[in-house]
Amino acid sequence: MKKNQLIKNSGFTLIEIMVTVLIFAIISTISYKIVSSLVMTNQIVDETQEKWGSLSLVSGNLAKSVHRLIPLVVRSNNGEVLPALYGKDGVSGLYDGQLQMTLSGVIGDDVTGIKPPKRVEYRFYKNTLYLVTWPVLNRSASTVPQIDVLMENVKSFEPEFLYPNGQWRNNWPPEGMAIDTMPKAMRVTLEMMSTESIVREWILDK
Repeated sequence: MKKNQLIKNSGFTLIEIMVTVLIFAIISTISYKIVSSLVMTNQIVDETQEKWGSLSLVSGNLAKSVHRLIPLVVRSNNGEVLPALYGKDGVSGLYDGQLQMTLSGVIGDDVTGIKPPKRVEYRFYKNTLYLVTWPVLNRSASTVPQIDVLMENVKSFEPEFLYPNGQWRNNWPPEGMAIDTMPKAMRVTLEMMSTESIVREWILDK
């Protein structure tokens, strides 16, 4: 064998290394897009479940409240007499709500127990819908309610009441009418920031 005979190297050539790097880059890019797509899909699913779960919570609370609605007036912290069902356009205080109702008590089983009548309010403020629950019907100056968040990212919350003349209005009771009077029907429209909306109606004057 001649000394100047070429000896084959066992390593990779530059072209082979470049091809390998290119293939690795392509696989990495595809893998990143797949992972990003999965993460985005999971986020969308979670947001959708949270949104419709909140809507279900609001709808369920409203239905339970309306079904327990009774014509019983109450007194506020300053002694003012409040209608059994009270609806108005805006809020004027920290615990004030656009929709206020007196609810009947419940005599349940050994687990549920006995629940006394209570006063609840649905308060829409700064894109959030709250449930305000008062511990007693007739409040003292120091009575403080429990406030729970029902839903965020709310664009509008609009209670409406069907008047005796067949017109829907945002305020109840009408001026000059007894404050324990109920409207013929009530309607609540809730619109979310994402443009979806729900409408619930109940017949009250049967």
